Amino acid sequence: MGGRAARLVMISALLFGGCSSPAQAKTVVFTKVDLSATPIALTVDGDALVIGVRRDDQATKPGLLRRTADGALTEIPVRGASPYGLLATWKSIDVDGGRIVAVGGERGGAHGNVRWSVWDGSASGVVEKPQGFSTFGGYGAGDLTAAVITPAGPALVGSWNSEQVGLDVATWTAEGDTWTRRSSAGTALESTQAALGFPMAASALGQGVLVAGWQLADDRLTPVVWRSTSGVDGWTKTTLPDTGATASAISLACQASTCAVAGQVDGKLAVWRLIDGTWTRVPGAPPIAVGDKDPLPAPVEIGLRVVQVVSDGGQVKIARADSGSWTVLSAQGPTGVVTAAATIGDALFVLAGPDAEHQSLWRVGEGDIIGR
Repeated sequence: MGGRAARLVMISALLFGGCSSPAQAKTVVFTKVDLSATPIALTVDGDALVIGVRRDDQATKPGLLRRTADGALTEIPVRGASPYGLLATWKSIDVDGGRIVAVGGERGGAHGNVRWSVWDGSASGVVEKPQGFSTFGGYGAGDLTAAVITPAGPALVGSWNSEQVGLDVATWTAEGDTWTRRSSAGTALESTQAALGFPMAASALGQGVLVAGWQLADDRLTPVVWRSTSGVDGWTKTTLPDTGATASAISLACQASTCAVAGQVDGKLAVWRLIDGTWTRVPGAPPIAVGDKDPLPAPVEIGLRVVQVVSDGGQVKIARADSGSWTVLSAQGPTGVVTAAATIGDALFVLAGPDAEHQSLWRVGEGDIIGR
């Protein structure tokens, strides 16, 4: 049996071997990571963690830190170029092959709409690339959801006024420093009278992009994913399986050809897994309350297991999918709202705090999560 096939068999056995009630296990102790600014976002750059921060006491509010597996922290220089860019809070950061592409936003203007900024660079420095107002703003503007770097180049995912009804799932691509919105008309990204789409998260997958969110059809919310074949071309839409009366996808993470999506079914935590081209809902997830607007970190993979960090009534918990069951660990240290999770080396990092604007970075060894 080939290495990839063997890995898929092992993952399937761990995740889908049966279904039983979640087991309550020990408390795992996190250590707080001291930073010079408030952490906002996390992304992985090889064997390092890139941390998007905010410095309210400085003229340039957005900042970037790089933490290697040995704990060394270095500053990535950030240079803003517009009034709103200097004030921006990170919305999304992606890193691939040393390149960093990010989206920031700050509310302003007469209507208090978000003024978006796009950033590009590397570990040696990231610079804002100013765009015309109509690129992300104006009459038809929606939101920006994520920055994604694909083999065909960087892309942005968000929403924009539909030619039919509501907002379409929208994409932007860059030529040099200039970003241009691509038309969603006639593609799977377009909203119709029968189904309105709402993107929540995006990731590079293969040669293209995977977007997770939900659609409103027949007065019912259902979780869906949109996938492109190359860059932002060749879109298809798939409804995630095994849902109840109402469900939505909120976050996602991809590694090689596998992905995990987290969301809710009937107001309770749900996780779906893409393995070998097929989506399956991971059975038996703990019945932790999750709302459509609640922050929900993307799932991570530790020791071939899907691990979901979630806030349960202000208590941070780590739900681990084992063979035929889930194990729920309580976290000592981080409390409140948890907004992000990432693994680097042998450690799991999470962002948690009293609300989404006041977060701290916490660390725990992967061995404590999977019982090594």
